[in-house]
Amino acid sequence: MRLSTSVSHKLRIASNKWFSLPRLGREVFSDLMKAKVKYDTKFGFKITSETDVPRAISVLSRALDQQVELQSSCFICNEILGENEKPGSIICAKCKDREDCYALYTMKFATLVENL
Repeated sequence: MRLSTSVSHKLRIASNKWFSLPRLGREVFSDLMKAKVKYDTKFGFKITSETDVPRAISVLSRALDQQVELQSSCFICNEILGENEKPGSIICAKCKDREDCYALYTMKFATLVENL
């Protein structure tokens, strides 16, 4: 996944999606690991539910010298929520329109709880 920037030079990173970063040095990498950002040599970095998001965003903002923002993604399908979604939404319009939306939501939630 590519990182996207907007006109205001904000770097937007989607949660639960792999993203790449330029080489930022050992200290930055260590700080990201302490913030529990996942890393895979093949896929790059990923912010998950285990990540200390404020810490990770702070580390990235300082290291990249630009404001970094976490984009929300749909709880069910993990697609990035659009700007037209209601503030605070956790489910995208496509998933909301599905007949089995509630069933998908409860199954995903049950799986997350099971893995705690």
